[in-house]
Amino acid sequence: MPHIHLEYSDNLDIQARPLLKALNNALFATGHVNAINDIKSRAVVQHEYVVGLDDQSNLAYVHAKVSLLTGRSIEVQQQISESLLDVLKKHVSTTHELQLCVEMLEMNKATYSKLVLSAKA
Repeated sequence: MPHIHLEYSDNLDIQARPLLKALNNALFATGHVNAINDIKSRAVVQHEYVVGLDDQSNLAYVHAKVSLLTGRSIEVQQQISESLLDVLKKHVSTTHELQLCVEMLEMNKATYSKLVLSAKA
């Protein structure tokens, strides 16, 4: 916890792993995550999508969903959102019109479960 789910249109040339690492670093740098290894991120390129009514793939998007446990203020969530949006602006370029989005989601602390298992020798 937290989780970053990154989705982007296939008309973008994105190197997902470096972008995910940059997002993880930015999230950790906000000071609102206890340990860097608590952050899990993943990226999925979307091949079937429509932006508005554009059938020509002239429009592109990157959408980051950030899932955090409940308890952080709106101000903290805004800070995290703005920090990650800055990372997207720096790492994603295109010749298309591009929409960059960060969505903050809260996961209920009372119902979230996590177990870390050590590797067996």
